[in-house]
Amino acid sequence: MPDKTILIADGRPDALQFAKECFIEAGYRVLTAADGAAVRQIAHEERPDAIMIDFDIDGCDICKGLKNDKGFKYVPVILTNDKSSPEDAVAGFEAGAHDYLIKPFENKDETLARLGAAVRIKLTYDHLLNKNRKLEALAKHIRAAMQRYQQPGAPAANGYTDEEDLNDGDGMARLTRREMEILALLARGLSNEVISKQLYISPTTTRNHIQNILGKLGVHSKLEAVASAVRAGYIDFAG
Repeated sequence: MPDKTILIADGRPDALQFAKECFIEAGYRVLTAADGAAVRQIAHEERPDAIMIDFDIDGCDICKGLKNDKGFKYVPVILTNDKSSPEDAVAGFEAGAHDYLIKPFENKDETLARLGAAVRIKLTYDHLLNKNRKLEALAKHIRAAMQRYQQPGAPAANGYTDEEDLNDGDGMARLTRREMEILALLARGLSNEVISKQLYISPTTTRNHIQNILGKLGVHSKLEAVASAVRAGYIDFAG
């Protein structure tokens, strides 16, 4: 996985150099540490995508400490050991390790595959975290829009007062079934592209429907359209 950063910690310079060369050749950005103190310092400064720690430099304790740190909860830690010890392996997994590898890494392809699997976990977490932030931002904007329209005596999104019905007794501003479907998907934070794929329509058709929705509701943005619909009770918005 090119450009992804891993931190390798080992008390033996030869083992550290061997692992470094192996992973650099595979396209990783490699950081190194010789003891636990250096691991903690570099990890906090560089925020690697995975950390590989030798068991003999208190790997279990370092792993446990990292896993108790909120900032490293989802950073995979791989423990390495010079000897095959079921007891050490169990201790490592109980400390929160993602994987446990025996040195020397005789099967280079397997080692890289296992490291790659660990890094993919971190990337998946980062992706979900980014999605969560976007959804939280959307929720914040919708709540703000709803509060603006709920001010006593303030005009609603289509020019009606709070006492008047948004649909004027004739279906929600006379939105079509397709427009209602699109509005519901907008409320889930989906993009135009995703909506087009879900409804099997072209992006141009999706844009045209959204423009019709904005015009019928008398608003200027998708967020305002969703806020109006949520306020009127025509679609649900959880969060």
